[in-house]
Amino acid sequence: MNLSTKNFSIYIAIAIIALFISGCASLTGFQDGRAVGEGNGEISASLSLSQSPDFKIDDFDSDSSDNSFPNLYFPNLEAGGKYGITNKLDFIFKVNSTFNLNAGVKYQLIGDQESLFAFGVGAEAGTFAIISQLWNIQIPLYASLHPTEKFGVYFSPRYIYQFNAFAGIKGWNYLGGNFGILFGNKHKFGLDISYYKVNTSGLVSSNLLSFGFGGRFSL
Repeated sequence: MNLSTKNFSIYIAIAIIALFISGCASLTGFQDGRAVGEGNGEISASLSLSQSPDFKIDDFDSDSSDNSFPNLYFPNLEAGGKYGITNKLDFIFKVNSTFNLNAGVKYQLIGDQESLFAFGVGAEAGTFAIISQLWNIQIPLYASLHPTEKFGVYFSPRYIYQFNAFAGIKGWNYLGGNFGILFGNKHKFGLDISYYKVNTSGLVSSNLLSFGFGGRFSL
C-alpha cells in the first residue's frame, strides 16, 4: 500500500470513528432550571449542526506530514419529553437521529415554576442504538434566569462518561456545557450552543461544538 492510499484509508477510518463517537452521547440542550410541575408533561424537538472530534493523524500514522484531520459537521435531529413526578422532580427522555437513547431525572433545588432564578441537578444514562455495548452516564447542572415568563436564559454545565460495557477498555470523558435562550409562554422556542472537550485513552483531546434550534411544547 503506497503512502497516499494508506493516508486515505486512515482518513476513512478516523471519519467513521469520529461520527461514531460524536453520535454516542446526546449533547443537546434547551433545558432550563425549572421543573415542569407534578402531573405536567412536555415534548420537545430540535435540529442541531454537530461537530465531530478533531483527531490528529499523528495518533495513527507518525510518518504523515499532515497531522490534522478536518472536523466533520452533520445535522442531528432529536425528540424528547419530560414528565413531572413531583413539583420538583422530572423524568426526562431523549432520542436522536444518531441512534442515541437517553433517560434520566432532573431535580429543582432552587426556585419554582415561576421564580426569577432556577437551579437544578440531574442524572442521565444513555446507550447507542439500544442493543450496542456503548453506554454513557451524564451529570448535568441546570441554571436559568427568567426576566419575564416569555424570555429565559440558561446555562447547563455537564460531565459525561462514555464506556464499552463489555470490552473492559477505558472510556471517553466529556466536559463542557450548553448555553441558550428560550422565547415563548406556554410553548417555547430557542437557540442552543454547546461546547465539550473530549479525552480518551490513546487519542489527544478533541473539541465538540454544536448549534441548534428547537421547541418545547407543554401538554
